[in-house]
Amino acid sequence: MNLGRAFATSLAVTCLATAMGTGTACAQGLSNGPHSIAEEYLFSMANQERSQRGLHTLRWDNTLYAAANNHAREMAARESISHQYSGEAELAERGKLAGAHFSVISENVAEAPTAVWIHDAWMKSEGHRKNLLDPEVDSVAIRVLSRNGQLYAVEDFDRSVQNLSFDAQEHAVDALLKATSSLNVLPTTPEARRTCAMESGYAGSREPWFVMRYTAGDLTQLPDQLKAKMNNGKYHEAVVGACSVHKTDAFTAYNIAVLLYP
Repeated sequence: MNLGRAFATSLAVTCLATAMGTGTACAQGLSNGPHSIAEEYLFSMANQERSQRGLHTLRWDNTLYAAANNHAREMAARESISHQYSGEAELAERGKLAGAHFSVISENVAEAPTAVWIHDAWMKSEGHRKNLLDPEVDSVAIRVLSRNGQLYAVEDFDRSVQNLSFDAQEHAVDALLKATSSLNVLPTTPEARRTCAMESGYAGSREPWFVMRYTAGDLTQLPDQLKAKMNNGKYHEAVVGACSVHKTDAFTAYNIAVLLYP
């Protein structure tokens, strides 16, 4: 193995004796933060690169760290780098199995003798740099392991999605409606939740004039079509209902229905 080179690949779906020269951990267990100087360095440098470009910094995600740790162990054991080995789950599924909830997930992996080389290699590669500077992600976890003089690094990014109850989802959308319209937002009803779960039509005896069903990875904004409808002067009341998302992939999302009444 040539120690004079660094090897790295990137993927999007959308304590050490020497400074960053070993992946030995300073702390045991899964503490909430980097476990080694190498991981601390890569975490600090990622946020420094983002800050210098006016991007928000990333928070450390300990749940995502479990996924990065599992994959880094595979790489170190095989003394190679890859985003997926035979018999191993793909990136999004690994994140889900670790307990992470996300709408976006991406990954950088690398092999090099020091963490400094790893970060430099990532920043000199278009794909890695794009992942590291992605404005859509808000969380990161980095695992670095050492074997035979080489470091094996996994840098996982995601856009975290809160695991909210139906009540919390409805309250979040209620607040958006009240902040962006003059509609009278009524309390959620069982019928509104059943309407959310229907492909078309509505539940209950009171017929809404318009039903907007949508699926979103976060509840920070309303769909443009809904905003246009609720501000056209025809509607005066609204009810929000949340329901389960029936998905086969690993990404987390919310299902919402907004019922508009005259």
